[in-house]
Amino acid sequence: AVHITAPILIGMMIATTQAGVRPADRKYEGDWYVSDQTDNNTGEREVYAFQTYLKRGDPTWVTLTMRCPNGKPTFFVEWHDVAFPDQAVLTIGPVTDPDSEPAEERYVFEKSEDVLERGLRASPETSAKIVSAVGEAKYMTVTAHLTSGTRIVGMDVAGTQRAWSRVSRHCPVRLMPRPPL
Repeated sequence: AVHITAPILIGMMIATTQAGVRPADRKYEGDWYVSDQTDNNTGEREVYAFQTYLKRGDPTWVTLTMRCPNGKPTFFVEWHDVAFPDQAVLTIGPVTDPDSEPAEERYVFEKSEDVLERGLRASPETSAKIVSAVGEAKYMTVTAHLTSGTRIVGMDVAGTQRAWSRVSRHCPVRLMPRPPL
């Protein structure tokens, strides 16, 4: 049996860090950027994840966001320059294999009545179904069905399950214990 003492372990950690191996960046879960903030005044902790489609020369941008409004994890889609009705159907198609077609499924989204929430939101139940359907896919398509025609974007979404898990773990927003005055 090999016994590693604390000085040896510390030396191994320093050598690994100096060799360029760094601990995982907690700001990302795959392709998702994760924001984890605590308000210094109220102690409220908010965790949300987002991923944006931006392509050079394409005026369209689409942002997918996972947040916890009203204490429940929710999936949002914000599509720049698209006027959606109060309720809209979007098709989400995870691509599980580079040689396969998207496994498309239609989901109902609605505009939020909260002025701070941009774009469309799925219900918490539909949000969970979307994340489950995306699974471990690294790429997916999002299709907007509009009266003027169909618009489609493809996005890198590796890490969706991990990002959803981090967001869900912090629903509802928890307050840190406050020190006595």
